[in-house]
Amino acid sequence: MITEMKKRTMSISLPERLVEALDRRAEAEARSRSEVIRVAVLSYLQWWGEWRKLQAYGRRQAKRLGIRPQRLERLIAEVRSERSHHR
Repeated sequence: MITEMKKRTMSISLPERLVEALDRRAEAEARSRSEVIRVAVLSYLQWWGEWRKLQAYGRRQAKRLGIRPQRLERLIAEVRSERSHHR
């Protein structure tokens, strides 16, 4: 759990508009700025880990199917074109 971890204080710089949005979100959730930032950072790190897994899966599949990076964009465009014609 996040609250049970050892904590370290950091100083970050944010644009004023982002701080205002952060404060609105914190107030709406009855949380502190720090709590909202902790949740946001954790969410980002989890998303990034999943994104990396997805990329690795895609590379493995492309290798298994013999698809080279140069062909990938063309194949994606072809699939998107086919899907748009079926709508």
